[in-house]
Amino acid sequence: MPRLLPRLLKILQDAPEPITLSNRHTRYKKRVSMKNANPGTPTFTSEGRTHSILLDDANPITEGHLYNRHKSLPPRVRLVKPLQDIGEHDHPREMTDEEREWWSSPYLRMLASPLRECQITRKKLPNDFLIRLAPVRFSASQGVREQQQLVPDGIEHPKFKPRRSTSACYIVCWKDALPYASSRIPLRKMSQNLVMAPLLSVRIGYQLRLRVLQELELLTKKLAASPLEDSAATVLRRLTRSEWNVVRQTNSIPHKDAVALMAVPPVNKNPETKEKPQPSAQLDIADIVQIDTDSSETSSRRLPPLSVLHPVTDDISPLLPIAQAPLYHGLSLFPARPQRAALYKALCKLLQAERRARSRAHPALGSSQHEKSPRARGDAKGSHAFLLCSNQHTAKRADVVPLAIALWRLRMWEGQAYGSAVETSHWEVDAGWRLSWAGQMY
Repeated sequence: MPRLLPRLLKILQDAPEPITLSNRHTRYKKRVSMKNANPGTPTFTSEGRTHSILLDDANPITEGHLYNRHKSLPPRVRLVKPLQDIGEHDHPREMTDEEREWWSSPYLRMLASPLRECQITRKKLPNDFLIRLAPVRFSASQGVREQQQLVPDGIEHPKFKPRRSTSACYIVCWKDALPYASSRIPLRKMSQNLVMAPLLSVRIGYQLRLRVLQELELLTKKLAASPLEDSAATVLRRLTRSEWNVVRQTNSIPHKDAVALMAVPPVNKNPETKEKPQPSAQLDIADIVQIDTDSSETSSRRLPPLSVLHPVTDDISPLLPIAQAPLYHGLSLFPARPQRAALYKALCKLLQAERRARSRAHPALGSSQHEKSPRARGDAKGSHAFLLCSNQHTAKRADVVPLAIALWRLRMWEGQAYGSAVETSHWEVDAGWRLSWAGQMY
């Protein structure tokens, strides 16, 4: 042992330093295709044979795995590097225009997410229509039995907060169904000391709003490195006052590629302190509860609905359903003033990234417009409405769908996406069960 330690120390000193990954990003493994050349349909007849089928090079009896069919690699939105012939049977390919159009739809992406079973309703729904709950162990003081709590998990973006646990259950993304979770979820089967976390509804709503801000931050970073060469690839723009008036008067959004319209005015000063709130995405649960209590007690006016669906085109077909896009009101979308200020700041940053991308793509045009264009006046000024678009052209620059899904999940959580007397849901068969489910079961 005394002779071994000096040699180990010398080896460790001479060894090269390990290569560490920067900025804590997860390095994913390269996806390998299992698709191989199929040897063809085997024949089991004796006609034309001079030897047994067991003596064939690829016989289906002892080497049946050669005849298994595997899926090819999924197409990519955009191939940056040209393809190289490496001798494989399956190569990554770029999406067609039609596939890229499907990929840019948030509703198709949500419906294509993996199916999971809701523990409250016992219905199988896509993962994006559910909330993931996982047991987390909390340290206890001496003499107190250790306890586990069922907390929301996987709602925030994995780059900001990875999942805590591998074992979890799912409930429908609807806060009105949450009171029945304690009686429907088999807590004892998951853990003996498992209980529901306090203020679970407040925690889920807070994390859903935090996910919207996180998606805005990631989208801004992506667009900052993507030049805007085509006007059809514009992701976010501010509507003028005249365009906003048209939307309010006609109750329609005359933009066929619109996936969301957000009316987010800047936050006014506090009437008591005469100061504007500082933008902050991270808030304590106690502060959110206090904000909700104060707003419910002191609010004299009724808040607008969180979202309203408007048609995105004037062409009404009697055969096809009308394409609609949600209009989100910032006052109801983010009731907390610090978070609403952070939302407005994030949208302005995204607009600034779009302007810089446009000026990088056309430097001469951008400088001439900056010098000669007069200042907007009257109805030509910008409003507080931000239009979010997604199509096959925007998909080449950045993925807008995660932001649209984050907004829609917040809409579902507040209960505005599940069939009502005014607004009906068409994405689920027999969607009216949500209105009468609680009365029939309990």
